[in-house]
Amino acid sequence: MRRSSLLTLFAVLLALAFAVSLIGPASAQKRQTRDLVFEDEDTKGAQKPAEKDKQAVVKVKATVLLDRGGEVKQVLPSHEFKSGDKVKIVYTTNIDCYVYWLSQGSSGDHYMLFPNEKVGMDNWVKKNMENLVPVKGTFKFDEKKGVEKILLVMAPEKIPELDEAAKVAAIKGGTVKKIEEKQDSGRKTRDLVFEDEENKDTGVSTQSQVSKDIKQPFVVAFELKHN
Repeated sequence: MRRSSLLTLFAVLLALAFAVSLIGPASAQKRQTRDLVFEDEDTKGAQKPAEKDKQAVVKVKATVLLDRGGEVKQVLPSHEFKSGDKVKIVYTTNIDCYVYWLSQGSSGDHYMLFPNEKVGMDNWVKKNMENLVPVKGTFKFDEKKGVEKILLVMAPEKIPELDEAAKVAAIKGGTVKKIEEKQDSGRKTRDLVFEDEENKDTGVSTQSQVSKDIKQPFVVAFELKHN
């Protein structure tokens, strides 16, 4: 009886090992955006700043998956796009936070991309986890040339005004009014330093905010140029 159990266990382990050998390489090939992962800084031997001098650094890394005629490649958000291009933004954050994605139309109104009822209202994301916007489908550039403005707002706590806007957008087909004015009025009172860095080799853009208050929302604007 014991021998039969051991043989069964051995067979199960062999099957699992075979399955992992098949799945592992395929997963590694699919993961093309691994440069979006944040690495913890080595603080050994470093002098710790005084409590009052501590600064919170919030970062977001983003890249664009460009589908041009069926050929998919990774490019920077500042890449020049053409009519017919389909794109997705892949992003990661260095903190657990709530995210709000909006697109700005030529009228000045905003469209709530995420959260919304079609793709889900749960907008809590974990650090170092890759996320997509749009969550379903892609952005497709039409024949009209110009600049598509995409806005990301991220914060460790929910933003009541944007949560309410998401609910209103569900009723009005996604359109949200006067979001820009609300965000701009808040940004003027903040003591923040923004940094932007692009890595052409990896096709990854890193934007960061330095502040003494990690609870401050981080507002990032992406401009997708259509020529």
